[in-house]
Amino acid sequence: MLNLRWLAIAALVLGAGVAGLWLSSSPPPSPALPRLLVPDAGRFALSAPRSTFTVGGAPFPSAIVTPTIGRACVTGKVVDAATGAGLPGAQVTLTTFAGSVMATTDASGRFEHRGLTEGVVSIGAVTADGYFALRAGRGRAPLEFRLVEGLCVADLSLSLAPRVEYQGEVIGPSGEAVPGARVTVATEREAPAAPLPTDAHGRFRFHAADGALVAATHPDFAPGVAVVDFRVTTTRRLTVALGPRLNDAGATLVSLRGVVVDEADAGVTAALVHVARAFSTKSGRWERLEATVETTAEGAFTVEVEAPGPWLVGAYASGQASTVQETSGEPVVLRLSRGATLTGAVSDDEGRAVTAFSVLLARPRGPLEREPLEPRHVVDVEGRFTVSALPPGALEVVVVAPGLAPSKPVGVELEAGSSRHVDVHLGRGAQLSGTVVDRASQRPLEGARVSLEQRGDDPTLAQPLARTDERGGFTLQGLPPGRHSLFVVAAAHDARLLSVDLNVNAAAGPLLIDLAPVADGGTPQLELIGIGAVLKAVGDGLVIERTLEGGGAAEAGLVAGDVVLRVDGLPTATLGFAGAIERIRGTQDTTVALEVRRASGAVEVVATPRRRVAR
Repeated sequence: MLNLRWLAIAALVLGAGVAGLWLSSSPPPSPALPRLLVPDAGRFALSAPRSTFTVGGAPFPSAIVTPTIGRACVTGKVVDAATGAGLPGAQVTLTTFAGSVMATTDASGRFEHRGLTEGVVSIGAVTADGYFALRAGRGRAPLEFRLVEGLCVADLSLSLAPRVEYQGEVIGPSGEAVPGARVTVATEREAPAAPLPTDAHGRFRFHAADGALVAATHPDFAPGVAVVDFRVTTTRRLTVALGPRLNDAGATLVSLRGVVVDEADAGVTAALVHVARAFSTKSGRWERLEATVETTAEGAFTVEVEAPGPWLVGAYASGQASTVQETSGEPVVLRLSRGATLTGAVSDDEGRAVTAFSVLLARPRGPLEREPLEPRHVVDVEGRFTVSALPPGALEVVVVAPGLAPSKPVGVELEAGSSRHVDVHLGRGAQLSGTVVDRASQRPLEGARVSLEQRGDDPTLAQPLARTDERGGFTLQGLPPGRHSLFVVAAAHDARLLSVDLNVNAAAGPLLIDLAPVADGGTPQLELIGIGAVLKAVGDGLVIERTLEGGGAAEAGLVAGDVVLRVDGLPTATLGFAGAIERIRGTQDTTVALEVRRASGAVEVVATPRRRVAR
C-alpha cells in the first residue's frame, strides 16, 4: 500500500559568520581519544549555553562534555520549546550498537542514561504527550554522540514543539467556503496522518508547530498553500485560498513511475523514493511538499501526485543515494551510488575543539536559491563529524554552535564514493541586547520572540532566537557580523522588522523596540522600512511578485514580474538573496537605485523610495 506523506521544508535565514572553512581531499588522522578523569579547563566547558538556533520552532540541542568516573553517560533535560519549562514523563530513546535503551524524564524534565559503552550513540526518538516528536528523518538520526569511557555528555537540552490547535478554513477564488476539500498539514517534526476534510462551512481544526505548511486541494480548484506564521500563531486562525480550476476537468492525478537500480543496474528492493513539488506562497517563499514510497522487489515504484508538475524525484537505501531528477510525468531511472562522505573538525577561535554543534547542508539551485537538507546535530569530544550517504554534486556547508557565530557557507563538490574534509573555526561573533515594550503604554512585553529574519535562500534551516524576560529584556549572542533584519513578534501586537548593524566580537544595543497593539479581533501586521514589494529569488535576480499599495515600489512604477538585477550598482547574484534584501531596505525617507529588467526585456535604473510600510 502506498505510504504517502507530506513534508514541509521551510527555508530560514542566517547571515555569514566570522570564521572560515578549509577543504582537503581526505581527513587528517584522528588523535587518540583522551581518558580524562579530572576537569581540564583547556578542553571542557564549565557551563552549556542553551542553543539559540532554532528550526520548526524548537531550539537545536546543546550539551557539554565533562569527566565522569567509569563508563560513559548521557544526562540532560527535555523542555518545552516555547517556554523552556521541563517536560515530565517524556521518553528519550538512545540507539546503540547493542540495541535501544530508554529513559523517562522526572518531574523537572531531567533524564539520565548511565553505564553506556564507548562508541557512536544516536537519539532514536524523544516523545511527550501534547508535543511533536523528535525522530530520525530519512534514516538519519537527528542527534549523534561519540561516547568515550570516562567522559559524560551532560546538560543535554532537547526541545519539543507543543501541539497547538488552530481553526482553519478553505475558501475559493471568490472567497466562498469550500466544503469537502482535503487539507494536509506538514511539519518538520512529524509527518501528518490522513488528510483532513473540510466541513460544510469549509472549516477544519488542526495541530501544527511554527512554520508548518498547510496545503489544501479540491477537484474543482487549483491547490492552495498557507504557512503557520506569526499571524496564525497569534490569532489561532488560518485561511487557505484555492485558485481557479486548472482545466475543465478540474485537478487531475498523475502516476509517476520509475525504477531504482544499483551500480550493476539490478533493481533495489525497499528503497525509499521521495517525490517533491514546489509551491509559491503569498509571502513569496517557496515550500516543498514530499511524497514517499517504497520500491517493490524488482525496484519499481509508482506514486500518484496531483498535476501539474514538474516533480523532483530521488531515492535512498542502505547508505546509498541517487541524484535528484526532474520529470513532468515520464518514467525515471534512479541509480543508487555509494554516496559521498563529508567529514570535518570544528574548533573555536582559540583552537579548542567545539564539542556540541550542528552541521547544516544545502544544495545550490542557482546563484540565489538553495535547497536545504536535514540538519545533523553532533556531540563529539574531538569536535569531529561524519555525514555519509550524501548524493554527489555541489553542497554548501555551514556549522553553528551555542554561544558562537555560524561559519561562512563553503562550497563542496562531492563525487560518488569519495570523501571530502572541512576544518571549521567558529568565533564569538556579535552580541545584541535590548528591550521590547508596548508602543501605547510603554509597558515591557514578556515572552516576545526576537530573532534574525526568516528568508528563503538560507542553506542552514536555523536562526538565532531569544525570548524577552519579565522586564521585556533580551540578549542574542553568537550573531554573524554585518547588516541584518531583526524580527520581533509578541502576542496581540503587530510584528516588526528593523535593520541592525553588527560588528564581530562586539556588543550592540541596548535597543528599545516598541510594538503597536492590535485591536481585539484584529489581525497582526508586519511593520518594516522598505520599498513595499514582495521579492522572490529566481535565477540571478529578484522577481517582484507583488507591490504594496502606498509603498515606494508602486510609486516608482515597479510592477509584478519586474526582475531586480542590481542594487545600488551591485549585482544581486554577488550580494546573495539576504545581502540584496538588506541593501534594498534601509533608512526611512531615503531612496535605493534598483536596476530592473522589464517584461519587455528593457533594462532601466529606478530610484525607489524607502518608507515605513505594514503588510
